[in-house]
Amino acid sequence: MKIVRFLVVFSLVLGLVFAATAQAQQFNWQQFKGTQMRVLLNKHPFQAAIEPSLKEFEQKTGIKLITEVYPEDQFRAKVLVELTSGASSIDVFMSMPAQEGLKYMRAGWLQPVDEFLKSASLTAPDYNWNDFLDKTRDAMTIEGKLVGPPIQVENAALMYRKDVFTKYNVKVPTTLEELEAAAKALNGKAMTDDGQPGFGITMRGKRAAATSMFAGMLHAMGSTWLTPKREPAFNSEEGIKAFDMWGRLLRLYGPPGSENNHWYEASSIFSQGKAAMYLDANSLFPVIEDPQKSKVLGKVGYALYPRGPKGQYGSTVAVWGLAMPKSSKNQKAAWLFMQWATAKEQVLKVQSEKGILGCRESVWKEAKGKAKVPPDLADSLMLGSKMGTPFWNPPVVAVAEVRDAVGAAIVTSIQGGDVRAAVNKAAADVKRIMAETEKK
Repeated sequence: MKIVRFLVVFSLVLGLVFAATAQAQQFNWQQFKGTQMRVLLNKHPFQAAIEPSLKEFEQKTGIKLITEVYPEDQFRAKVLVELTSGASSIDVFMSMPAQEGLKYMRAGWLQPVDEFLKSASLTAPDYNWNDFLDKTRDAMTIEGKLVGPPIQVENAALMYRKDVFTKYNVKVPTTLEELEAAAKALNGKAMTDDGQPGFGITMRGKRAAATSMFAGMLHAMGSTWLTPKREPAFNSEEGIKAFDMWGRLLRLYGPPGSENNHWYEASSIFSQGKAAMYLDANSLFPVIEDPQKSKVLGKVGYALYPRGPKGQYGSTVAVWGLAMPKSSKNQKAAWLFMQWATAKEQVLKVQSEKGILGCRESVWKEAKGKAKVPPDLADSLMLGSKMGTPFWNPPVVAVAEVRDAVGAAIVTSIQGGDVRAAVNKAAADVKRIMAETEKK
């Protein structure tokens, strides 16, 4: 009887698999054959990983791609200029919604893709939108509208020297209190083969650049960027404690001149073996463990951003994704490209071959999907991407100006100035900037 029951269930499952496969095969990838599309890509690990496969998309769909790649600053400037003109011929572009999404959405430049996703004729039955990590989907949603699929995820996370922690018998921190204790205990200890002393911690300190990683500490302390009424919230008592701690860590246990360090300088300090800990984006792991340059290869541990006093984790969820302009004359064809570039087979390919931190949960469950990623990074990324917040940037229209205002308070804290006064000034500046740029 059990054998019969098993065979019945097996047959049903097999039937469902065959049906799904048949549906997928019936989907018309050639429905926009002959279309020519313009795709703008930021010079980025994802772009480098997927570019060699673009011919496969052209063969699969009959769509001709005109692809342009630019360094990030030039890329952002070009997209902005074209969208502002109202006459852009861009069909798809890489986008970081937490950076420019609200500005672009309120300007009417972005085409939401919600209806495309729901369409049986435009979305392949095996695309499986629910396979994307929840918070990465949230990060691609602006004021309730989905602007495209995510292509790469990163968390603000703790990276630390496993060998140094073992040598000096220090506990890997899971709370902000333990983070400061570890930074103090390890500051000045020998960390390199030649016995040179290192720093307890390194982080970004350069004004606006520091804000995206500082966000983790802000959230862990129990504060946030804005109130529900869109008033500055980061000058709350919890927020002031976050600013104070960030500056104190770098001033007392970090490299001199930390207020001048962007991710490049901070990661270089860590990869050269000169710091015990590094709070930054875990997507930097290929830089940190570059076989050609790193002195800490195989010695780095990856953990969740430490918890705050009330148990809040500081993990943030930042994504790059794909978006399309409202001005595109090939929106349905553009949606096919977005699907293809983020289908499970593509995500698995770029993640397993190039170590791109993809956004599909099913890929992370496969051994092949985790082959290029340190196991503890994979584990902490899954947790961080489920419990973290997509608000690593202030959710405002004038992101650059607001980041600069907040960054000024971070620098004051690093330099040992009046933190409360600096944070309150930043809040007043942010309120003014928002009043000037978010008039409805």
